[in-house]
Formats: sequence, structure tokens, C-alpha cells
Amino acid sequence: MRLIASVLCLLGLSFSNIVHAADSKPLKLLYLGDNGHHQPRARFGQLQPVMKARGIELEYTDVVGDLNAEKLAKFDGLVLFANIDKIEDDQAKALLAYVASGKGFVPLHCASYCFRNNDDVVALMGAQFQRHGTGTFRVALTEAGKSHPLLKGYRGFESFDETYVHTKHNEKDRIVLETRAEGEGQEPWTWVRTHGKGRVFYTAWGHDERTWGNPGFQNLVERGIRWACGDDVSKVPSFADKPEMTPQRKDVKPFEYV
Repeated sequence: MRLIASVLCLLGLSFSNIVHAADSKPLKLLYLGDNGHHQPRARFGQLQPVMKARGIELEYTDVVGDLNAEKLAKFDGLVLFANIDKIEDDQAKALLAYVASGKGFVPLHCASYCFRNNDDVVALMGAQFQRHGTGTFRVALTEAGKSHPLLKGYRGFESFDETYVHTKHNEKDRIVLETRAEGEGQEPWTWVRTHGKGRVFYTAWGHDERTWGNPGFQNLVERGIRWACGDDVSKVPSFADKPEMTPQRKDVKPFEYV
């Protein structure tokens, strides 16, 4: 009986190790860049080691032709950070089908000005870049953002960046998580969408190395990647770039010097 119990115990441990190994399997994403002024390869160099340490593998390419079913099938998701004007019909169909099948799509910043010749891909992203200024600023969580699991434990950050304004908004299946003050209104800044069985995460953050090197941006992108790929967002640590102030008590008298 003791021998049987020992064998069963060993089998149980082995099974537990197998499950743990499966759970810890890293996410793999293709990162599509180009040779444009946003310097996607340099930004990849900032993000890749951070994500690798967090169990997310990124593979760089600047070949738009990699948007095909055979190549995309090797990855859990696609990160897009580039200024690519045009997408061919077969590439657009491959991308749309890939996301609809249950995969993740993570367009960042200037990605919202890519592939402007294809309305379906623009709709997939959720909007299209229109214009920008620059500044150092913070953005605000929407009510939906405050309750969304993607942003649980996340309190935002401040950075110099381009003040994106978008057009061609696709509000279908879109939840805006963060907005930026623009005039008297609020410009959608970070959002998520669903497309078929797949998910899309977009943020307008990300002009240059100042934002990409910001721990708050890195934390946000990890959250977006995990959510888009259907992974557990609770793996991402909480983030706040400044301590939360404790409200002053109103039930005690102010201190008086005597």
C-alpha cells in the first residue's frame, strides 16, 4: 500500500509540474515595424527585454508580407508600431481572419495611421489618427476603464508625447478605457475592442523613447498584450507613478501651537 501511495504521489507531482509548465508557457507575439521616423526597431529594443522578463516573447519584422496565415499562425498576437500606408487585400484578409479566430491585435500609437486604404482594417483598430500636437500630460480613466479588469491596479503615468486626435471612430464593440483632455472635450486615448473571437488593444501613447522607457507605459502594454491574447491580466503588477494621498481627517481639530 505504501508503494502504491508513493507512486500515486509521484504521479501527482509530475502532473502538477506539467500543468505548471503549461501555465508558464510564454506568450509569443509578432511585432511589425518599419524604417520610418518612429524608429520601431529601436522601440522594440526598449520593449523586448522588459516583456521577455515578464514571460512574453516578441519577434521583430518589418516585412508586411508576414501578414499571411502561415506566418501569423505561429503567434498568439500581433503588435503593430509603424507608419505603413497601404495593405494588400490578401494581407488585410489574413489579418482580419487571424484576429477573428481568437488571436490578439495590439496596435500602438502611429499604428492608427497604418493601412488607410482598407476601411475594414481601420475599423478593426477602432479609429484612425487625424492630427496631433505635443506636450507632457496625463490621461484620465473613464468610468468603464475604472471597472475594466485590464486596468485593475493601474493608476496611469505622465510623459511627453504627441497629443493624438482621431477620426473614423468605430464604436461597435469598443470600450474606451482612457481619455485625454482636448479643448472642452475628452479624446478617446486607450481602448479595447472585440472582433469575432479575438481582441484588440490600442493606446495612443508611444511617440518616442521617453514614453517607451516609462515603466507606466510598459505596464500598460503588458496589460494590453495579455488581455488581447486572452491571458490572465492579474499577472501584471499594480502600477502607480505617485503615491496616493491620504485625505485629511475632518473629525479632529487642527494642531495648535501653545
